[in-house]
Amino acid sequence: MNGRRKKWIDYFNLLDALKISGCPLCNRMNGLSLRFLDSLFYERVTDVGTRVNLAKAKGFCNWHAWMSMKIPNSGSGIAIIYKDLLDAEISKLSQWMEARASSAKRKNLRLWKKDLSGVLSSWTNKACCPVCKLIKDHERMEVGVLLDFIDEEIFCQEFEQSSGICIKHLIYIMQNFGRHPNLPLLVEKQMKKYQFLSDELGEFIRKLDYRFSKEPKGSEADSWKRVIEQFSGHREIFGNEMDRRDE
Repeated sequence: MNGRRKKWIDYFNLLDALKISGCPLCNRMNGLSLRFLDSLFYERVTDVGTRVNLAKAKGFCNWHAWMSMKIPNSGSGIAIIYKDLLDAEISKLSQWMEARASSAKRKNLRLWKKDLSGVLSSWTNKACCPVCKLIKDHERMEVGVLLDFIDEEIFCQEFEQSSGICIKHLIYIMQNFGRHPNLPLLVEKQMKKYQFLSDELGEFIRKLDYRFSKEPKGSEADSWKRVIEQFSGHREIFGNEMDRRDE
């Protein structure tokens, strides 16, 4: 395509990610998360701006909170960050308990509900996890690289040999890059990968039948595992839906 962007480091990083099993975009998000967390614990634990952003976000999201434990020597940083957060929660809850007791004495339920909403709103209106915010910005750049170079010979060859991207990332791309001229090409290539995986699943299911169970296992043997990532993305990256409200 005309006007292709230059090959900066993000191009080569994504090219390397294509060599790893699984969705390359998910793999990049996971690797970048580890890098950002490592930098945070090594350099920015005592940085005022970092601490303010973490306070607004109530710390890390579930994904990045548990990932932080994988960072070498992160215990001291975790303790420093979360002690501040925990002390702030203790202070808020103490104030609410005092206000509740006062409201009960005065038999004013309206004041008690107002104080309660103040405690809850600090969670319902909390800021985005600061690591997730960085990851989202990089995710958009990585998608841009993927679309810009999917028609380039070298990049295309690597993509053809890769697992392809997960359906969650494909939907994200279609929602946000619908006018990109290479989007139909990407969708076409993905459909071929999905069809190949579907055929493997069919073969896996066929060999569950006792009549064919003695046949040698082929590439379809782990297809039932690979289809999970294709539908849900890499483990933890897209999070759970526990806080989703039924319409």
